[in-house]
Amino acid sequence: MKALIVDDDVVSRIALMDLLSVYGIFDLVEAEDGAAAWDLLAAGLHPVIVFCDVRMPRMSGIALLERMKGDPHLAQVPFVLVSSASDRDTVLQAVTLGAVGYILKPLHAAEARAHLEKIFRITLDKLAEDPATTMRRLNIGPDRLAAYLAAFAEQLLAGRVDIVALLDAGEGADARLRIDSVHTGCMTLGLWHVASQLDNARRGLPDARTVALVLGEVSESVRRQLTRLRAGMPDEGVLA
Repeated sequence: MKALIVDDDVVSRIALMDLLSVYGIFDLVEAEDGAAAWDLLAAGLHPVIVFCDVRMPRMSGIALLERMKGDPHLAQVPFVLVSSASDRDTVLQAVTLGAVGYILKPLHAAEARAHLEKIFRITLDKLAEDPATTMRRLNIGPDRLAAYLAAFAEQLLAGRVDIVALLDAGEGADARLRIDSVHTGCMTLGLWHVASQLDNARRGLPDARTVALVLGEVSESVRRQLTRLRAGMPDEGVLA
C-alpha cells in the first residue's frame, strides 16, 4: 500500500516519512509540491492515503484536495492535511472538503503519533478488516486465522508466476479463473483494498504486468495482516 507525502519543505517531508516508516504499513512516495503530486496521480499512482502540506508553490494542498475530490478514481482516497497552527481556517476548509484529519507542524512525535493512530483507526479498516472482526465473522481463533493467512501467502507465492505465464501465453480465460480464486481469498480474509484492485485488474483483457503488480500488493497485504494479528495475540499464541 502506497502513501503519498506532499511537502515543499524537505525537512518536514523527511520527518513525516520517518514517523510513518516506524509503523511499517506503507510504501512511501514523496512529492515536492501539489503539482508534482498531481503529476504522479495522473500517471497512475493510486495511494491508499495522502499526507499533504497546506502552503506550497504551484499548487496548494487545498487545490490538490479539490482536484482529487473531483476525480472519481481518487475521490475516496483519505487526505490528511499537514499544517501549522496558523492555518486553522484552512484546516476547517479542508475538513469541509472531505479531509479525514490533520497533523500540526512543526512535528512533535508524541502528538503526531496520537493523530496518526486516530486517522489509522478511521482509514485502515476500510483497506483491510481488523483481524478481530475477521475472526468473529469466520468464527475462528487467532491461531486459525494465522494459518489461513499463511496458507494464502503460499498460494500467492506459487500462483503469481502461473497467472503471469498464462497471461503472457494469451490464456486470459484460465488466468482470470486463477485471479478469481485470489479475489475470493481476499474477500474471505477481509483484504478489501487489494480485492478492489484485483477487480480492476481482471476487467477486459488483463495485462500481465498490472496483474503481477497487484498480486505483489496482495502478498504485502497478507504480510501486514499477519503483523496486525500477531500484535494482538498473546505471546504463547504467536506463530514463529
